[in-house]
Amino acid sequence: MRAAAVADDPALLRDGDAVLFIDRKARQYLRTLRRGRSVNVRGAAFPADELIGLPEGSVLRSSLGEFLQVFRPTYAQLIPHLPRQAQVIYPKDVGTILVWGDIHPGAAVLEVGVGPGATTIALLRAIGAHGRLVTYEIREDFATMARENVARFHGDAPQWTLKSGDAYGGLDESGFDRLIVDVPEPWRVVPHAAGALRAGGVLVGFVPTVPQMQQLVLALGDGGFAAIESMESMQRFWHVTARSVRPQHRMVAHSGFLVVARRLAGPHAASSSSSR
Repeated sequence: MRAAAVADDPALLRDGDAVLFIDRKARQYLRTLRRGRSVNVRGAAFPADELIGLPEGSVLRSSLGEFLQVFRPTYAQLIPHLPRQAQVIYPKDVGTILVWGDIHPGAAVLEVGVGPGATTIALLRAIGAHGRLVTYEIREDFATMARENVARFHGDAPQWTLKSGDAYGGLDESGFDRLIVDVPEPWRVVPHAAGALRAGGVLVGFVPTVPQMQQLVLALGDGGFAAIESMESMQRFWHVTARSVRPQHRMVAHSGFLVVARRLAGPHAASSSSSR
């Protein structure tokens, strides 16, 4: 099939695509198609040139006789396979961040803590080409991995700026719509948060433990924020066959807490922020 035809049809697999192979037991294997190379799955090699141009959802038979489905991964399927040095925020929590944080096309978003870039990818997808994302990360190894993951699994992101900096010491930005914080001591970012956000802007903080949640909530209340809400989300999958319908034995239960707050306008924010 001509390369132009493949490029014009979004259903067809392309050179450079990340693809997910799924076997009969629903096990998943993330690979990347590179023209002229092969991908190996469960001991069998698939020439990439034979896969490029196939429609997503194709069922392949390996040289060992095993059948595998091939798709581009959804965001939720990608995250468990993402190369990482730090723990990712689970898709269920990223979904809550996007909805409760009201991340929308064209928004100006400030992110503190990049990890492996999983949340960054979700934010870039949500703000679109006309949005703006600035990310602070103090660890260069995390920043390097995040750059690689964003480039590989999202593509070009001219609307994204990754800064090497310690957000505990201050934030240079101002007038942002949203602030997403995922660092060990997010309350240390709060004294600078009101200055970085516009009036009415939304802050979302992710923390794994109850003491961290409490400390963040108290800091927000003293730091120019109101309408503070704290929550966690849990996700339980179900096993459904013709003979059995039951919950899965494992569920994605506690992974962390989300704290959402709104920046107050005028002297309330200024006096609270400067008093700390």
